[in-house]
Amino acid sequence: MNSGHRKFALAIAAGIAFASSPACFAQGYAVPSANDVVDLTPTLSTKLKQWWPFGHHAPQVFDYKKHGEYAYTADLLLIDNDTALQLDCPPHMMPPLDSGLPNAGYWGSMTCDKAPVWQMMGETVKVDGRSILDKTGAFESPVFTVDQVKAAERAIGRSIGAGDAVLYWSGYNDKHGAASTPADALIFDVGTGKKPAWPAPDWATQDYVGSKGTLLVGLDSPSIGAWGPPDHTWEGTQSYRSQTFKGLESHLGLFKYGGIDVESLVNLDKVPNGSTFIMLPVKLKDSPTAQARAIAVTNRQLAAQLNRAIKSKKVVDLSVLNWEKLPVTWKGPGLGNEAFPFFRLMEMMSYTGPSAPYWVNSQVMDSRTGTHITPPAHYGLPRGFRVSDYQGEVRQWAQEFERKYGAIKNTDMTSDKIPAHVLVGPARVVNVQALAGTTDRKNWPASPPITVADVQAHEKAHGAIRAGEIVIFHTGFTDAHFRMPERGRVEAAMAGPVNGETEGWPAATPEVIQYLAKKGVRHVAIDAPRIGSVVEKDAAMTFWAAANEGMVVSSYLIGAGQLPPTGAFYVFLNPKVENGHGGPGRAAAILPHK
Repeated sequence: MNSGHRKFALAIAAGIAFASSPACFAQGYAVPSANDVVDLTPTLSTKLKQWWPFGHHAPQVFDYKKHGEYAYTADLLLIDNDTALQLDCPPHMMPPLDSGLPNAGYWGSMTCDKAPVWQMMGETVKVDGRSILDKTGAFESPVFTVDQVKAAERAIGRSIGAGDAVLYWSGYNDKHGAASTPADALIFDVGTGKKPAWPAPDWATQDYVGSKGTLLVGLDSPSIGAWGPPDHTWEGTQSYRSQTFKGLESHLGLFKYGGIDVESLVNLDKVPNGSTFIMLPVKLKDSPTAQARAIAVTNRQLAAQLNRAIKSKKVVDLSVLNWEKLPVTWKGPGLGNEAFPFFRLMEMMSYTGPSAPYWVNSQVMDSRTGTHITPPAHYGLPRGFRVSDYQGEVRQWAQEFERKYGAIKNTDMTSDKIPAHVLVGPARVVNVQALAGTTDRKNWPASPPITVADVQAHEKAHGAIRAGEIVIFHTGFTDAHFRMPERGRVEAAMAGPVNGETEGWPAATPEVIQYLAKKGVRHVAIDAPRIGSVVEKDAAMTFWAAANEGMVVSSYLIGAGQLPPTGAFYVFLNPKVENGHGGPGRAAAILPHK
């Protein structure tokens, strides 16, 4: 396609987008500051005992590809889903209705990938349990009661209901789970009877919350499950279990309504009622629990806007599904350059197994699996590393980059160090779908370049991009090619493009990254496997440019066409793995709402 045709196609795309964009979208949501967003997620560290000792396993994190031979560092993750901050969905302790197992229920098939994304957000209602912290004996939890929930309702002047996020607040994790405390203090000392168990709700409290229509709860304890003898001893196929425990009741009291719970929050003392609570888990196929990250938007005006939209279910899931049968693992060009493949360990813990009457999975995955984040430290140079330390052709690429764009900077901004407010913000959706089909087959592998002119065409139609906005490049690539591979057909999501069998996805140039950075953009996203080209050298140039600007990138979105050019609020959250050089996570957008 010649330059004239390209400009015409882009103008048409911009015009269509503008015509479909109501005037109210121009206002949109405000850009949150660092003081407007509270990170509620503890860092997942292999140094801390944030995992369960009863049939589970400690997390394993390896930087198995490193700067030197490669232009980047990548991690391999082996993490039990019940480690640090996690989401529990009904199948965690409620078997499917047709299973014939005790506690089976209607919601027993709603694994976390099937839970709607609007259910993962809500208006904060805190239940104050600070007075009960550490007030019991060994092997016993202080219990959040129905009366305490009713006190929380009086505090906000209304009943809880649909679209709220009830957060049980005691301060347990902040006192016993911080990195500066002994590692055993969080969970292990409770299991050995050395200290009182954490505060948690019982069956009656969870049942009350669910009966009011609230389907999202969280707490700043390691588990929603309370320690102690059960309150109910019913037996038979409709019972909890003939040898039940209070923790099982704590879960099932909300699961019976299709509710979900978030465990191991921190910093709830910094979150006022009325804030917007957002928790997003990694989207894992058929998993009853999932690693997650949670934040709270505390700016009163912005939170009120977001809460109205969430309660109207105006939320879009932008994440691909992580499944062995889908192209979620980076293939790499040629032979032997693929990332470690994604695996689920389905039988790690099962309802009928010897360790527990519940279901938990574990995963092995590269840190760039599926919808994921790229922090500056993925490509940016580690402290003490120099360009001359690169090997072979990578050194030549880096030297060429420095001649064109300046020295590659050192950085230690791994994914756990990204400020929470950088992960969220008003979305600018730059439609570059017209770039598809603009490369010459003779030059494959090749990606159509996303240029400064493409961004400026969007700005001409929709106004100048503001500092703090998150720019999403809508290529349409994932929607077109993300599918199960078929025998006899080229896999066009990753393997085909990087090996020159099909056209690559549109990719940002270093100049685009620098242009956006000058405007104050700190987060860029794309609905393609990565923002860099299918050509490794060109991709490195783009990622080095982003690292130099301290810019983060979220990639492999799907469904970006559901968003207006302006007016939506974008959120990307990933498990906060210590020193992570990437991070599988979840992307979503809250649509405009009056």
